[in-house]
Amino acid sequence: MSTTERCPWCGSTITHAKFLQIQDAIRKDEQLKLAAAEKAIKERLSKELLVQQQRLVKEREALAAERAKITKAVEAAKQEAEKVRRKELAEVRQILQKDRDTALVKKESEFAREREKLQKKIVEMSRRVGKAGGESLSEGGEIDLYDDLREAFPDDQLARTKGKSGGTLLHDVRYKGKSAGKILIDARPKAAWQHAFVSKLRQDQSEAGADHAVLATTAFPAGKRELFVDSGVVVVAPARVRAMVEVLRKTLIAMHVAKLTDAERADKLSRLFKFITSSGFKRKLAEASDLASEALEIDVEEKRAHDHVWKKRGTVLTRIKHVLRDIDTDVSAIVEARDAAAPGPETGGAVLRPAAFRVKS
Repeated sequence: MSTTERCPWCGSTITHAKFLQIQDAIRKDEQLKLAAAEKAIKERLSKELLVQQQRLVKEREALAAERAKITKAVEAAKQEAEKVRRKELAEVRQILQKDRDTALVKKESEFAREREKLQKKIVEMSRRVGKAGGESLSEGGEIDLYDDLREAFPDDQLARTKGKSGGTLLHDVRYKGKSAGKILIDARPKAAWQHAFVSKLRQDQSEAGADHAVLATTAFPAGKRELFVDSGVVVVAPARVRAMVEVLRKTLIAMHVAKLTDAERADKLSRLFKFITSSGFKRKLAEASDLASEALEIDVEEKRAHDHVWKKRGTVLTRIKHVLRDIDTDVSAIVEARDAAAPGPETGGAVLRPAAFRVKS
């Protein structure tokens, strides 16, 4: 008697042999389906793997491009830094060369007081020799100051004004090719102080249409020295003329750019004069001059210790730069302030506000 089974497909009664055949067919069909599923999974995984590989390649290429860009930027920054360093080094060397070629030979080899004493002696000798000798000395001092200012401010216009007005030099401050203001400078030697010098220069300033008047002299009234303001005229020692012109020049340009009214300009100038006659400004100005003299003294030592001297001199020049930058910051604060508050720096000495003081716009 043969054994019967239930068909796994339809549930009917079949023989055991038929059941085995159907079961084998089912197994083979499942194996085929499994193989097809495995193939499909492998193909899908292969495609996904290929996509991932392509994405990784693109990301690597992007990273490589970014790395190259950064490397290029770093190299460009290094080149720019090197360029700036070379430029600064060239400027320092130019300053040092100028100091060696001009200042050592002229007026900066000694401290300011010693130089002023020597100038007083020269003026006295000129007075004794006579009028002709005095005119020669005056012309020589004017040429020296003329060359010094022309070299310091090559974009400005300088003119000798003898025969036209009493001042020796008319300094026309230029900004972008246009006049920002004028400074009248009387640098002729004076044997002794007279208030008439100020009155005459004030009149000459009005005739020349100048915004500022600077009287460079070694002769000062009792109780005054180095720097003071009298009736709107800045009276200053010859060694301080260039620094004072630089301060006044920056002020004129700042007010020209700001397009201030006459009232605003008068207020700014009043506050500026208060600042430049303060003990703080005088101290910084004297410090800058002393540091310049110190730099020149260091220059003399260069023959004995060249490398050491260069490092030392660079330090001194940096200190000078910082001092002058402090002055510039203080002046800029005065000019750029829009309120009527008094300036912040330490003050000393009286502020002169002459009724006749006039500022040209």
